[in-house]
Amino acid sequence: MDNFDNILVIDADGHVYEGNVDLTPRMPEKWRSQAPIRLKDNEGNSRILLEGRIWSASQGMGPGVSGPMTEKARGYRAGMVDPIARLKDMDSEGIDVAILFGTQIALTVNGLMSGELATVLCRAVNEWLLEYCSADPKRLLAVGLIPCQAPHAAIKELEFLAKAGAVSAMLPTNVYGRNMGDSMFDPIYDCAQSLGMTLSVHPQTGHDGVPGVSGVMGAGSERFFKYVYVHMTAFPFELMIAMMHMIGEGVFDRYPRLRVGFMEGGAGWLPFWAERFDEHIEKLAPQMPELKRRPSEIIRSKQVVLTCESEETGLDRVFAAAGESTILYASDYCHWDCHFPYSVKDIVDGKDLSFAQKEKLLSRNAIEFFELKNLPQPGALKIARQSWENGSTQKVANA
Repeated sequence: MDNFDNILVIDADGHVYEGNVDLTPRMPEKWRSQAPIRLKDNEGNSRILLEGRIWSASQGMGPGVSGPMTEKARGYRAGMVDPIARLKDMDSEGIDVAILFGTQIALTVNGLMSGELATVLCRAVNEWLLEYCSADPKRLLAVGLIPCQAPHAAIKELEFLAKAGAVSAMLPTNVYGRNMGDSMFDPIYDCAQSLGMTLSVHPQTGHDGVPGVSGVMGAGSERFFKYVYVHMTAFPFELMIAMMHMIGEGVFDRYPRLRVGFMEGGAGWLPFWAERFDEHIEKLAPQMPELKRRPSEIIRSKQVVLTCESEETGLDRVFAAAGESTILYASDYCHWDCHFPYSVKDIVDGKDLSFAQKEKLLSRNAIEFFELKNLPQPGALKIARQSWENGSTQKVANA
């Protein structure tokens, strides 16, 4: 029988709620009046007032998280701001190590018009997140924020994050509609490669803004007036666009040691996208003069990884097409669409992958991609499996 108890489970994309924290004391005094303010809009939805705008804007159902949901949608948990509560939830789910992204500020900051304000907020969030992770630095690992609309300030923040022990830095899918293969971002890629730090592209919803001025644009979001359609399209489509543009504009060829993760958009689309891209260069390669390799070669290399959805089927096909080091497990704790506390169980119980492939998905691939060291001993999955057997996971899910 396969022994899952000895697998060190690494969550490559969990979340905190830094927007629920008062960041004012962490900001320079002259910027404190512009600290984000949490409030409810006229429809009762939680929003942030920042840079004189409501993020995300809404009137009824819209691009931001809003609208009715079923009882299966996950709610807020204290572990989003309390690391001790988080560690208990990780044990319930079977996660030994969590790689942590922000939420409200993280998915907003690269759309701010002011690069200076974005820089200040990135440092405030980074300091709070690093403090959160200090509760157990072997199990809680930070993904820092950088102000991509101000690349030279982003470089300084990358250097700070590397010294502080963050394992990655987050990229948006675009900045004001400028795609991530734009040479504007080359200083960021050059610095990340020099530091040996991975970058992690993370999509978002609530795509409000003006192209070229503010906001992070979302594929199709301006055409939809229900959040369900915005969420279905924005996450995978924006990752597909970001990956395509970075590959096509030669980012991975100019920076051959750069490693980039594409998070929270599923993985099943990858074989199709790689094949389609390879087909296009056969006749349209002159339009991408900076591209030196076949897109599928870059995707299969150690430069690119994706996270999967825990319930996702067909991962055996993705492993076969893109390589068994390309996909990482992610919980998405604890957003409304995550499967807490069953996401690890989804992988363990899955029928598509062998035990060896599951071990790579849950553990080895993340260790290699993020170059993780000083890790704890495996233990959380054994704890979680005991709770699965006595049915206590249902109590946790409804807590």
